[in-house]
Amino acid sequence: MDMTRFAAPFCLAVATLWLASCASVAPPAGPPSRSLDTPTPSAATTAHPLATAAALRMLDAGGSSIDAAIAAQMVLGLVEAQSSGIGGGTLVLYYDAGSNKLETFDGLSAAPASTTAALTVGTDGSVLKSADVQRGGRSVGVPGTLPVLKQIHARFGKLPWATLFAPAIELAESGFPMAAYMHGVLSAPTAAADHPDLLPIFFDAQGQVLPVGALVRNPAYAHTLRRVAAEGPASAWGEKGIDFLASVQRGPQPSLISAADLANYRPETRDALCAPFLVYKVCTMAPPSFGGVVVLQVLQMLESRTTAAGTAGRFDFDNSEFVHFYAESGRLAQADRRFHVGDPAFTPVPSADLVAADYVRARALEISPARTTPTVGPGTVLKKAAQLEQAPEAAVADATSQLAIVDKAGSALAMTTTNNLNFGSRLVAGGVVLNNALTNFTGVPRPGQAAPNRMEGGKRPVTSMAPTIVFDRAGLPVVVGGSAGGGQIVDYIAQALVEMLANGRTPAQALARGHVSTAITGKLQLEAGTPAAAQADALRAKGHSVDVVPLPSGLGFLQRRGDGWIGAADPRRDGVARGQ
Repeated sequence: MDMTRFAAPFCLAVATLWLASCASVAPPAGPPSRSLDTPTPSAATTAHPLATAAALRMLDAGGSSIDAAIAAQMVLGLVEAQSSGIGGGTLVLYYDAGSNKLETFDGLSAAPASTTAALTVGTDGSVLKSADVQRGGRSVGVPGTLPVLKQIHARFGKLPWATLFAPAIELAESGFPMAAYMHGVLSAPTAAADHPDLLPIFFDAQGQVLPVGALVRNPAYAHTLRRVAAEGPASAWGEKGIDFLASVQRGPQPSLISAADLANYRPETRDALCAPFLVYKVCTMAPPSFGGVVVLQVLQMLESRTTAAGTAGRFDFDNSEFVHFYAESGRLAQADRRFHVGDPAFTPVPSADLVAADYVRARALEISPARTTPTVGPGTVLKKAAQLEQAPEAAVADATSQLAIVDKAGSALAMTTTNNLNFGSRLVAGGVVLNNALTNFTGVPRPGQAAPNRMEGGKRPVTSMAPTIVFDRAGLPVVVGGSAGGGQIVDYIAQALVEMLANGRTPAQALARGHVSTAITGKLQLEAGTPAAAQADALRAKGHSVDVVPLPSGLGFLQRRGDGWIGAADPRRDGVARGQ
């Protein structure tokens, strides 16, 4: 089918929808209008209306949820380029209704084969300034998004590969409206100086970021997509990767990526990590995602302690006693993952043991209902005695994109995709923003430190991303989704699942709730401007170090209702959920 026949009016067809969806990052008082509240046989939620529209076009043309996700990702790499795109990495959780089988696919960005002990270590052994390697060529990982999307399309796609690129190509050439969230990211006083590669795309002749709603074009991106559509992922970066390699040589510290690294990258197929919560089976990503471990541990600890305390069914985020248990569960889970989780190709990770019911229940018994525990370490059941402390990790920011799609056959996809920090390395190759994923590795460990996430050649750094599918007792998907938002992703997902599965909230209601996060070591973060912030004094009285801050999540969830699906995109960003 020739999808270009509807390409020309594509942007105009969703202009009204897009303008209605632009919002500030503060969550609304009630369910956002961008939600899907009436069940439909198929549905999609993404981080931008144009990406959701592209997904629905593919579903309408007879495509699978895989086809829809690829089309949506190509659009997101254009209209939400700060967060994700083909220059980054992706995790996919996919339930195939025909075979009744769940599979996961790892397309995370990887370190080049030739690397050093840490990002801040030069090739001559010198210590590099963090500011010189957080952005620029040295921070770029070998991109995995295109290889993993091509892999899953070969197995589950229904539409031709080239068809999936038409909406993004047309938008790149004819233009798309500057989104509110992207505009906010580029509105910092130093934005023009910090993002020289972005000046021709997102800034005017005076170096000012284009206003919200202004038409943005990226013809270089269209050219790259035309090549990938016709020739496949290997052609993305020009002849033998020359465009890419030239781009990553820029900056104070050039990349160590070679053409062989680009050619040799392979996605990984992994087993899903699953655990019970209430009457459900929650499945998510295994390592090198630490997000799945944390989410499953937190859910099980909460169920264990609320039941033990005689408060079964009480999962109330407006109650400081429950929020205390939630925060302590998160701190224990974070300690475990920092000690144990890395790329399983390089270090053994006891994933199944970490989420086993007996272990998690024992871990939950460490929580005092009266006070926070001053120092939290890994669980003694699995502790590696020779490793005494955990190496620190780099800070993370609120980038990344989330997609959730269910097609009319009932096949469901949860996909989280990222450039890492906003606009990644701040480098552009062929109109594509390149990631800075190597900042997710730990620094050089001291002797005796547990450092499963230290940088090594070919290794994938850990990630908080945890696309999730929840199954009912009959083994059918009932909730599909995940979140963007840096290290706090684990809390955003766990809290949304508690609201939907334990409290009966709709996705729109769950996603509008104020956030609670323990992702920052030693801190309990409460979302400013929401009811969550009202818990601050009561939690400080229990010994928590509380910060009330903005927490700009990027949640996206679908939920089965009867024979159809409802859903929502996070009200703090530009996304929408729609169905047909």
